[in-house]
Amino acid sequence: MLKSVSKNRFMGSFMILSIAAFSILMTACAAETIVKEVEVIKEVQVEVPVEVIKEVIKEGATITREVEVIKEVAGETVIKEIVKEVIKEVKVEVEVEKEVIVVATPMPVITGAGGQKYGGTLKFGTVDFGAMDPAIMGLSTGSGMYSNHAYDSLTEPWYDGAIVNRLAETWSANDDLSVYTFNLRQGVTFHDGSDLTSADVKWTFDRIADETTASPLLGEIDYISNITAPDASTVVFTLKGSNVNLPRDVADYHARIVPNGITQQTLTESSTDFGSGPYTLGDHNPAERTVMNKYDSYWVEGKPFYDRIIMYYMPEEATRLEAIKSGAVDVINTFSLAQVEGLNERDSITVTGTESATIRNLVMDTREGSIFSDKNARKGLQYAIDRDFVRKAVTYGFGANANDHPIGTLDPMYWAEQPIINQDIELSRSYLEAAGYNDSNPLSFELDASDFSQMLELALAVEQSVEATDLPIEIEVAKHEESTFWEAIWMMPGGTPAVTSAWNGRPAAQAVSVALKSGGSWNESYFSNARMDELMELASTEIDFDTRKGYWKEVQEILIEEVPAAYLLYVPVLTAHRTHVQGVQAHPNGWVLMEDWWSSE
Repeated sequence: MLKSVSKNRFMGSFMILSIAAFSILMTACAAETIVKEVEVIKEVQVEVPVEVIKEVIKEGATITREVEVIKEVAGETVIKEIVKEVIKEVKVEVEVEKEVIVVATPMPVITGAGGQKYGGTLKFGTVDFGAMDPAIMGLSTGSGMYSNHAYDSLTEPWYDGAIVNRLAETWSANDDLSVYTFNLRQGVTFHDGSDLTSADVKWTFDRIADETTASPLLGEIDYISNITAPDASTVVFTLKGSNVNLPRDVADYHARIVPNGITQQTLTESSTDFGSGPYTLGDHNPAERTVMNKYDSYWVEGKPFYDRIIMYYMPEEATRLEAIKSGAVDVINTFSLAQVEGLNERDSITVTGTESATIRNLVMDTREGSIFSDKNARKGLQYAIDRDFVRKAVTYGFGANANDHPIGTLDPMYWAEQPIINQDIELSRSYLEAAGYNDSNPLSFELDASDFSQMLELALAVEQSVEATDLPIEIEVAKHEESTFWEAIWMMPGGTPAVTSAWNGRPAAQAVSVALKSGGSWNESYFSNARMDELMELASTEIDFDTRKGYWKEVQEILIEEVPAAYLLYVPVLTAHRTHVQGVQAHPNGWVLMEDWWSSE
C-alpha cells in the first residue's frame, strides 16, 4: 500500500531529503536570474521503493540577443528594435541524483532568510480575465491567478516537480492503485466561514464529471468510477482500474474545491468567490482590474503576507513594460524574452526564472478536408523548419529546441535517446512531392498567431525559416490580439489549417492527454491515433517504472512520426518584479503563488 506522509504523524523511520541545492540549480537556468536559496524539507518513509536516476544538467551558453527599447516619437510611445550583442558564458556541468518516489509529499515549509513583513498592496500587471468558475476556466492569465489565490485543491505541483498535499493532509492507495483515500485537513473554512468537508470535495469532482459542466478536466479523469464521502474528513475515489495519475490529476487548476451544491451560474455571476484560498474577491471589473483581500482565517499559519493584491489587465505588452518600469505595477509575468536584458539592467527590477517544459508549437489541423490531413504535408513542413534559427529568433538565446511532442526533457517519461528532428531540405521536398506539392503547386496556407507568449514571434520565425529555402511552401502569417485569439480563432469551426500555440509545462500524462488524446476538449490538432490512446491507457495503469517508461517512449515515437503539431521550442518561465517584492519564485508550470511573497518596504 502506498501512503502519503504527514509531518504531524510519524509512522516509523523517516529520511529527510533536503532539495535546496537542486532547487537552486533548477532556478539558475536563465542568464541574469537572481537566485534565492529555498530550503524544502520532505519526510518520506524509508520503506517506499525509490528509483535513483542520474542525469547531467548543463547551464548556460554563448548567446546573442536583440533588445527592444521604448522611445517617444511625436508624443506617442512606440517600440523600436535595436540589436545588441550580449555574450554570456556559464560553464557548469553537474551530475544530480533524483529520487523518483510514487508517494504523496506533505506541504513543504518555505523558510527564507528572514525579515518577512506583513501588510501592503501587491500590484500585478497581466493580460486579461476570463471565466470565474474553476471547473471551466480557460487560458486567461488573470483567471488562473484568481483561481490560485481564491481557491485551493487537494494536492499541488511544487517548484521541484513533486506533488505535495494541500487540502489533503494525507492520502493512501490500495495495492493495485484502483482505490485512493484522501484524508482532509481539519479546521479549513470557506470564505463565508463554513467548514470545508468531504461533501464539498465529492461535489467538486462529481460536477466536473458531469458532461453538462463542460470542464476541460473531464477527459483527464474519466477513469474515476465513483466518489464517496464516508465521513466529513474522508474522500474515497474508486477508479475503473489501476491508475498512477490521480494524485497529480487532482492538482489540476480546474479541480479547485467549491462548496457542495453550488452551481455554475452562482460561481459565474456572483460578486463574491466561494473558495478557501489565501485571498477573497473584492472589487472586480474583468475589463480593468480585480482586487483580492487577505483572508484572515486562511488555514496555512502565517500566510499570506500582503493585505491586498490588485491585478490590472493590460493586453498590450508595451503598457505592461512601462507600468513595471515606472512602478505603476510591482510584477509582470508576460513579456518578450527580448526584454529580459533591459529589465535586468534596471536596479529597481529583478527577473527571476526557471527552465521548464513550457512549450511553443505550430498546430496543424489533421481533420479530413484540411491540407494537413495528409501526413506527407505535415512531414514536409516538419523537415522544412530550421529549429535553431527559430529558437534564436524567438527566445534570444534562452530555452531549448523541442522535438514534436510536449514532454519536457526533465520529465521521468522523457525518451532521452530520441532522434532529434533537424531541417532536411531534400527530405522535406520528397514528402511535399508525395503530397502533390511542387513549384507550380506550392503548399500554401495562413498561419494564425496571437501577439502573446512568443506565438507571433514563432509564426514569423517559421515563415522566415521556410522562405530562406527553395521549397514549395508559402506561409502567410495573420496576427490576432490575445484578447480575442483563444475565443475566436483557436479551435474554431471552419478555421484556418494552422495556428501557433503556447502551453505551460505539464507532466507527460497531462501534457499529451489534454492536447493530443482522441476526443480531448483541447485537442487543438484534432489528432486521433488508436495506438497512442492505448499506450496512454496502459501507462496509466502500469506500476512498474521501466515498463511505463517504455509505453511513453512509443508515444513519443508516434508523435514524432505523425507530427500533428510541430513542437519547436521550450521556453523558460520568467517573472519580472520590483526589487522590494521578496519571496518570488518562478514556477516551472507557469503558476503564480503569491501567498509566499512580501514587500521589504
